[in-house]
Amino acid sequence: METDSPKQELTRKQLGQLRRQYVTINHGRVKACNHLAKFSATQPPRGNCVECWKAWFMTQCDLDSIHIILTKQGVKALERIHGRKFVRAFHGFLSQSLMPMLNAEAAKQEQGVTIEGGTIGNQGTEVQAVVDPQ
Repeated sequence: METDSPKQELTRKQLGQLRRQYVTINHGRVKACNHLAKFSATQPPRGNCVECWKAWFMTQCDLDSIHIILTKQGVKALERIHGRKFVRAFHGFLSQSLMPMLNAEAAKQEQGVTIEGGTIGNQGTEVQAVVDPQ
């Protein structure tokens, strides 16, 4: 059963509207640095921005799998899998975000905990690396 109705041609305006609706990706911004959040669960940030990496670790990264790799295989295996930049950023994220919790826990046990190295300096303990949609 064929219908004899002619196919409707899309105008340039309609084609643009459909592209914006179905193809265009709108990225949010990282509040702390105002960079576009062009990262996802499978794609880490490309640059070396500390705040972007912190936002990615807090929102998109699977920390459980990283913990399993670190405890069972070590840092060298994590570096082979994810790369040196990832390991440095993760180390900095741990030293920045988890140090207050570790020190509070260690204070109960009367011993100090330190993590040396990393790319994130002591910029305060307040976390502002939340990704907000635009």
